[in-house]
Amino acid sequence: MSDQPADESIIQLASFANAISAHLAKNQLEAADIPCFISNENRPYGPISGGVRLHVRRRDLAAAQELLYPDQAAMQALPATDETDAASEVIRCPRCHHTDVVCRQEPEPNDSLLTKLRLWIMSPEKPQCHCFQCGLDFEA
Repeated sequence: MSDQPADESIIQLASFANAISAHLAKNQLEAADIPCFISNENRPYGPISGGVRLHVRRRDLAAAQELLYPDQAAMQALPATDETDAASEVIRCPRCHHTDVVCRQEPEPNDSLLTKLRLWIMSPEKPQCHCFQCGLDFEA
């Protein structure tokens, strides 16, 4: 158990493909007096290793999201649904709960070799999905 109160815990605000984007966002937050820090900055292969991560205190999350993403609605927890509604419901990203998600089990001609191999060799039982809002790859 952590000794920190819930609003003092550190959470990941965003993940960036490169250090420059992460530092630009960090500078915006610091200019607004929102404490933050960057992790995973010097790892090789950037996005493959989770990207460059920007962290804030939980209590500063809403202010940081409003500053960095003013056009996006604040993330809200989704209510639990019955299994009967799950089949008819739109697939949402487990990280950001956005619906801008594409799912498939078969590769397309313009897919990268890595994606084709993953879909052909591993032959997943569940559709492989990608969220265009936050970039997360996940199984449906």
